[in-house]
Amino acid sequence: MMYFGTLFVAFNTKELMIAFRVLQLTVLATFFSGMIACSGNRQPSVAIGDADTVAVHHAQGFAIVKSGHVTLLTVFNPWQGAQHVAYRYALCPKDMPVPKNLDGYTVIRTPVERVICMSTTHVAMLSALEKTSVIKALSGAAYVSDETVRSALADGSIADVGYDVSLDFEKIVTLHPDVIFAYGVGQEVIGTLSRLSNLGLTVVINAEYLEKTALGKAEWLRFMAAFCDVDTQADSLFRAIRQEYDSLKTLAARCTEKPTVMCGLPWQGLWYIPGGKTTIASLIADAGGDFLWKDNDSHESYPVNIEAIMEKGAIADLWLNTGAARSLAEIKSVDERLAFARPWQTGQVFNNYARMGAGGGNDFFESGTVYPQKALKDLIKIFHPEILPHHSLYYYMQLN
Repeated sequence: MMYFGTLFVAFNTKELMIAFRVLQLTVLATFFSGMIACSGNRQPSVAIGDADTVAVHHAQGFAIVKSGHVTLLTVFNPWQGAQHVAYRYALCPKDMPVPKNLDGYTVIRTPVERVICMSTTHVAMLSALEKTSVIKALSGAAYVSDETVRSALADGSIADVGYDVSLDFEKIVTLHPDVIFAYGVGQEVIGTLSRLSNLGLTVVINAEYLEKTALGKAEWLRFMAAFCDVDTQADSLFRAIRQEYDSLKTLAARCTEKPTVMCGLPWQGLWYIPGGKTTIASLIADAGGDFLWKDNDSHESYPVNIEAIMEKGAIADLWLNTGAARSLAEIKSVDERLAFARPWQTGQVFNNYARMGAGGGNDFFESGTVYPQKALKDLIKIFHPEILPHHSLYYYMQLN
């Protein structure tokens, strides 16, 4: 499944060592002296005056501190398997002086006006904040679903800078971005970040995809908002998202019967099942479903042989997220044995492919990151249709 414009498999997330998350709740002196930079060396303490930690409610991958007119952002362990890694950014308004004692921080003048996004989730967040006008280029532009951005790509006001090994560094330099929003699947991203930095470009690494809950991912709206000086708008939007999500979750929790759920589809001989600590597992639980692999402690997807899947498939009530398959016949064509799964025989198979972009991008992994309450509403409709009788599926579709 596509999650980013650069074709990332969404559920392959590893357990993060977010030990520094507690710094949001401890004394600021510890925060400033204890951060470890991406090089692994301790950075000088920051003493720019009185500071206040801003509460981050669900996300574990970033922290916000306000000190006068400066906003200090820290991103923790921003790729799979990262430990004791942090990137720090000091955002300073363009009409205000920059403090001289910001050692260890990348200083960025705000609001940013020229941005390059390396992920479609970055696009979704800027769109939700009504800031798509700052986007000047994208990586993997073909996979964007947002219609406003696609129109801008068509008329040339947003450029495509390629992706992965085909990234066009020369074009990126000529666009003179204020900031490049990037992400990393593994440690190899350090090479790309270094190359961009050596070209005199400012790179901000975003790690929303590593969050373990849907609301944790959505809260990165507040991180992105800080660069555009729309913090108040982001706080209000996230509060509304969280309230609706929690209300729906409470509604689903009243159901005493929970349908059993299986997920996925074999791919190249392997069937990757989302671990019990992944975002999709938490969504299923919040929607009142019983994920058959909920007891697994993995924060990533893991391979299971088809025989073991079929054993549980014989008792499953529902089947979700069937890869690229958009019909029951397509599922059967992958492996004849799949037609013996109980949900296949009862027709209770649903895929999150209802909103596909013209270039093949899946909006579930774009706007669905920002609006998880819409995905939750879909799952509640699937699991407990009597609760939301008038809701029409938004991201999901029933396979025939």
